Amino acid sequence: MNRKLLLLACLMLPACALFQRPFRPVRAPPEEAAQIKIPMALPEEGQQVIRGPMAAAIQLAMDDFLPRELKLPRDASPEDMCLHSRESYDVFAAPGPEGIIFVRLTLSPEACRMNGILLDMEATYAIDVKGWRILRIKD
Repeated sequence: MNRKLLLLACLMLPACALFQRPFRPVRAPPEEAAQIKIPMALPEEGQQVIRGPMAAAIQLAMDDFLPRELKLPRDASPEDMCLHSRESYDVFAAPGPEGIIFVRLTLSPEACRMNGILLDMEATYAIDVKGWRILRIKD
């Protein structure tokens, strides 16, 4: 009887992975949110328009480059924390041929200087916007 229960438990364990909650951004508490006033019209200065397919291609590339579920150890160095922060990277995106968008993620020159050394980390993605898949990555 115990073997059957153990076997059943082993078979059910991988199924638990299917019930993980999808990523949801953290929201500020209501008290903090109440202090923020969103304008009726966005300021013209500094405004950028990123069309839907371009925004989705950037998100797909970023999710591959720095997966959201990647957790750093508690004793991670400040450098590792910087290298694994999405805000440390600049994004360059351009339309390519026939439904392809090229996305380049590159470490911002102002971010993550380690002992005066400027790191060079980047990857360029070819994203198929029709099938929402990564066609190729160039490191």
